[in-house]
Amino acid sequence: MFDLNLASVVETIRKEGYTRVAIQLPEGLKDSGVYISTQLTGDAGCEVIILGDPCYGACDLADFEAFSLGCDALFHFGHSKIFKNAQLPVHYIPVKIPRDPLPLLKENLDLLPSHVGLVTTIQHIHLLKDIARVLEESRKTVVIGNAAGRIAYPGQVLGCSFSTAKNIANDVDAFLFVGTGNFHPLGVALSTAKKVFALDMERGELRDMTDVQEPILRKRFAAIARAQEARRFGILIGEKQGQRRLGLARKVREMLEENGKSCHFIALREITPDVLLPFRRLDAFVNTACPRITIDDTARYKKPVLTPIELEIVLGLREWKDYAMDEIV
Repeated sequence: MFDLNLASVVETIRKEGYTRVAIQLPEGLKDSGVYISTQLTGDAGCEVIILGDPCYGACDLADFEAFSLGCDALFHFGHSKIFKNAQLPVHYIPVKIPRDPLPLLKENLDLLPSHVGLVTTIQHIHLLKDIARVLEESRKTVVIGNAAGRIAYPGQVLGCSFSTAKNIANDVDAFLFVGTGNFHPLGVALSTAKKVFALDMERGELRDMTDVQEPILRKRFAAIARAQEARRFGILIGEKQGQRRLGLARKVREMLEENGKSCHFIALREITPDVLLPFRRLDAFVNTACPRITIDDTARYKKPVLTPIELEIVLGLREWKDYAMDEIV
């Protein structure tokens, strides 16, 4: 199902003379860890350590863990590079999902407007050229945003950054997201205020995100409404290096204190509904770590967990109509 590009990994290990390496895998690839370890041990003749802790993105880089285990290098699968420096050499291994999107796209061309912005995740970035060609052959204008910040490729979006879409929003009628799941196309819709279609090869459908966006927004507005009565806040600080926004946490504290609220910093590596349960004396939380944490598990949190932007609405510093996604730039 996945193109793991292991031949290049073996070549790198041999070329660099690595004798012990760590491999880090996102959750969707964990089941391939034993296979990867077997292949690298046999073909490259090195010792392999599978890092088994959860990994949610390149922001969750386990370079310190690999270094402390005496590894010569870390091979990080499935994400693109966002850090300039690390404790040891880090090799980012792209993982392609070998599905052909063109038949599904051709079936739905009539549903797309004349000016289309193309966006996708790293797993499908190699498909954009062919998709753009098919769209242009059907006399549609295609626009792909340039890479900037922690974005590595034109047209790529992350769970924490939609800059490639925002930068071209005024030039398109709608966006076409290529990939699976709802979070990324939802983020594009909320960050651009444009209609978004999701070309989902796993489900075999072209999905209008309007139908998904509205119920999620209702849940977010419900959390904001509940938090308006809160007086004691926990400010969540991510311990993962790519999610640690201490400066933002301090700005959140300043906003809360200026509005007569009490607040406390809480630093966590894993932010889940269960780890927040012991903080019974707090009425609500503001998340300054990964923006997805707030959105993905909304229904499971016993108390409101807000983004910094949502807190501004609670405090009357932002209008409801100006709701936007939290992003890390």
